[in-house]
Amino acid sequence: MNKKCILLILVLLFIFAGIVIFNHKRPQSIETMSAFISSDSVSVQADDAGIVKSLPVKQLQKVQKGQVIAEIETKVTSTRPVKKITTAKNNSQNSQKEYENAAIMYKDGILSQEEYDKYVKKISSKEKKAKVVEQPRNEVVVSSKITKIYAPIDGTVIINNLKEGDSIKKEAIVARVNSAHKEINAYFPTLNKDNLKSGNSVDIMVIKYPEKTFNGKIEEVMPADNKGIPVRVVFENDTTSLDFQNGDSVIVKIKQ
Repeated sequence: MNKKCILLILVLLFIFAGIVIFNHKRPQSIETMSAFISSDSVSVQADDAGIVKSLPVKQLQKVQKGQVIAEIETKVTSTRPVKKITTAKNNSQNSQKEYENAAIMYKDGILSQEEYDKYVKKISSKEKKAKVVEQPRNEVVVSSKITKIYAPIDGTVIINNLKEGDSIKKEAIVARVNSAHKEINAYFPTLNKDNLKSGNSVDIMVIKYPEKTFNGKIEEVMPADNKGIPVRVVFENDTTSLDFQNGDSVIVKIKQ
């Protein structure tokens, strides 16, 4: 074999070795082994036993904190005097003015529906305290009380298999509200440990929206366990208009 052939072979080997070393050092695509959407979820309980009077919201409807999501009707047994009840002198004009002020503040958005209901209840309670009874002989009266249940947070409401007319026990779960704030619980292979840093930018592909790619970033990297390296990822896009549900599968890739 002449020197030219030997030189050519050495050059080719050198080029091949360079390609191998380059590919070995070049960052490969870093992708999650598993990842899913999650959010805080708050359960809402019935304060009293009763009948579901109304469900003003629908399944998976978005709600705001303080919005009425259910009304429970409870039968209340009380006593009242047989004879006429007289009302002690009170300033009815002031009470009327308070009702009007509350209505204006609710209309202008100063009071939420929950705050408005409490305000009106307080005024009504103050008026009732002014009543005095002339006759001690009482009779039993059965009346209805409506208890409103409010959304504790902004989010999506999940009705607990209830419909109007159903009976419900005290402290039973009426609904759950999934927080509007969504994040991702992801697992990366342990060999990618050095590439996982808080603040790293990522691409997010949500399986139910295959045509979209969302921007995100790593919020927290946790110690590895037997599933891999747990990582908490947050969206950087506004996703409030999209129907993301807890458990929706996603793929997270670290941007190279």
